Amino acid sequence: MANRGRRAPAPLDLTFSAEPVRLAAVRRALRTWLACCQIGGEDAWSVLIAADEACANAIEHGHRGRAGGSVRLHASTIRDGVHLTVSDNGRWQPVTSAPDNHRGRGLELMQGLMSQVHVETGDAGTVVDMHAYFAGPGARRPVSAV
Repeated sequence: MANRGRRAPAPLDLTFSAEPVRLAAVRRALRTWLACCQIGGEDAWSVLIAADEACANAIEHGHRGRAGGSVRLHASTIRDGVHLTVSDNGRWQPVTSAPDNHRGRGLELMQGLMSQVHVETGDAGTVVDMHAYFAGPGARRPVSAV
């Protein structure tokens, strides 16, 4: 990470209502936080896209047709990268429509952009845990390889 030897910014911790209209503000906050971490370029875009996809999935799959839910995005710096957790308090809802060739690739996208992605679902909601390493042996593949 570019900020070696400097104090890392405080973790980003956002809780927002499970409404798609909230995603733009979440992206802005994450983009600002990444800039404070001195993470830019393709690394920042990879994290932004993966986090946006995880948040959108939490809204769509965890809270579809149910008002009052929330989503939490937590981002923190780790050695040589960042750690993000996206969680919701909804219930996983399977897709009810016919398969669509233009949808259903969110998890694959996140896995291609981040070094590690783990998804856990349960009665209390879903948690997507992601790591992006920008240097060292766990460094993610270049975006062009996705």
